[in-house]
This record gives sequence, C-alpha cells and structure tokens, in this order.
Amino acid sequence: MLDSKQALKLLIQNILLMNKKEITATVMAIVAIIAIIIGYLIFNSNKSSQTVEDIGQIVNKGVLPSINGDTNPMKNKPAVNPVDASNPFRSIKTNPFQ
Repeated sequence: MLDSKQALKLLIQNILLMNKKEITATVMAIVAIIAIIIGYLIFNSNKSSQTVEDIGQIVNKGVLPSINGDTNPMKNKPAVNPVDASNPFRSIKTNPFQ
C-alpha cells in the first residue's frame, strides 16, 4: 500500500513527465467544464415562473395615461398656414391655366 507521501510523490512525478501540450489540454478541459457548470447554474437561477402575459401586464401597468376618444390636441389649432394668407389666386373662380 502507498501512504499519502508516496502517493503525492507519484502524482508529482506523473505531472512532471507530462509534456506541455498535455498539461495545457488538461487545464483547458478542466476550465471548460467548470465554465459550463457555472454557466448552467447561473442560467437556471435566473428563470422566473411568470408568463409573458403577466410580465406584459406588469410593464404596462400605469405607464401610459388613459386616452379618451374625444381627446384631440389640435382641435383649437391656430391658423398658421402661410399659403392661406398669401394665396393670390384665392378670389379667382375659374382656373386661369385651362
């Protein structure tokens, strides 16, 4: 049987015998697996139990003012059309270009 010191020494010897490509590939695989696990946990923790309709009602609640059918902001608009004030052909009853 191996005691803990002999096992640690054997592990260190095996790591030292590995070349750089094997060490890099092993470390990258471990990091990728850890990143996938962390991403999965974060993605599943953010899921909510509310439906799209519930969220839509929450978002639109109290955001827009109530609009009545008779509301017209341009009902009493001022007469600012410059063509009405300076039209020289306003009093002509027939079309002069025919």
